Amino acid sequence: MILDVALLALLWGACVARLPTLLRDKRQQALWATLFAGALTETSAFPPVAEAVGRPILTHLLGAVAAFVLLRFLALLTGAGGLRRQLALTVTVLVTLLVLDAVTGGIDPGPARLAGPLSPATVAYWAVLEVYLGTVLIIATLLFWSVARDAPAGLPRLGLRTAAVGTAMISVYAAAKTTLIVLSGAGVPIDFDAVAPWGHYLQGVGTLLAVSGGLVPAGRRARAVLTAYVSLLVLRPLWTAMRDAFPEVILFSPRRAVIELAGVDELHLRLYRRVIEIRDGMLALRPYLADGSHETPQAEAMAIAVALRRRAAGCPPDDDGRTFAPVGPQMADEVAWLSRVSRAYRKARVTAAAAPTPRPSGSAR
Repeated sequence: MILDVALLALLWGACVARLPTLLRDKRQQALWATLFAGALTETSAFPPVAEAVGRPILTHLLGAVAAFVLLRFLALLTGAGGLRRQLALTVTVLVTLLVLDAVTGGIDPGPARLAGPLSPATVAYWAVLEVYLGTVLIIATLLFWSVARDAPAGLPRLGLRTAAVGTAMISVYAAAKTTLIVLSGAGVPIDFDAVAPWGHYLQGVGTLLAVSGGLVPAGRRARAVLTAYVSLLVLRPLWTAMRDAFPEVILFSPRRAVIELAGVDELHLRLYRRVIEIRDGMLALRPYLADGSHETPQAEAMAIAVALRRRAAGCPPDDDGRTFAPVGPQMADEVAWLSRVSRAYRKARVTAAAAPTPRPSGSAR
């Protein structure tokens, strides 16, 4: 039960975490669809859910659909076609399973019902299902392992090889189960009560490894997304002050930013745009700077607060060459410096007349 819960948590967590990637390309959509179909399959097989539904064939049909989606993802990954053949094969498998289930009066995957002798229709049902699933998983294993050889060393290669090991374990489970069912149908006594827990463990661990391995290469991107989003939040007080003082520096409307939530590239674009908007506001604020040093983040934050106060009070601009501390040359240097300035600006408790830290408002761009 613990393994089942861990697997469900991983699958549904991955589905939710990768929702933004649906806006990117077909491969990302196919990957998400594979995770979603796998999550539905495992959920339908979860004992409380399976008992409530009372139709074991539902799990098998969902498993066949999940295998088709995985096959489509692999085809998009390699640039291969064959959509019509894959779809025709999957439909054939689904129809065959439904017919055989009707012939047998309902398939029961419990160990007690698998103990022989089994009818030819029951043996055919399991053979069709497991051979189809096993074939797709073998294809996935070979592809993941071959791609891993050319993947960059470190997490990408480790993740692909872990996924290959996971799909290989599920393939072994499918092959072993098919063999035992065929032997049971031939009259060979098989103690399914003894082997069922081991098979469940092999399948569960294999699925965990396959899903975890598929998510490992995205770990670096996830860290980059998290770092960029933290920077966006840290820069917010300073950005809000510039936006409120100089609305014209905003490059896009907040509504436009809502559609740019998918992927690390879009998030970095938002971060760079925020830095540019802050710098544009500081450039417009320069004529209101007072004399003094701006060599520390605290000093620059106070200078911004004082300049905003002078501008709000109607002081005439004085363009005598005063400027803020030079930073650069990389954008990362700008982000790091402005983040420190923004923290200092947020913590600076000047009087209300001295341009207090603005309250958060508008979009969290």
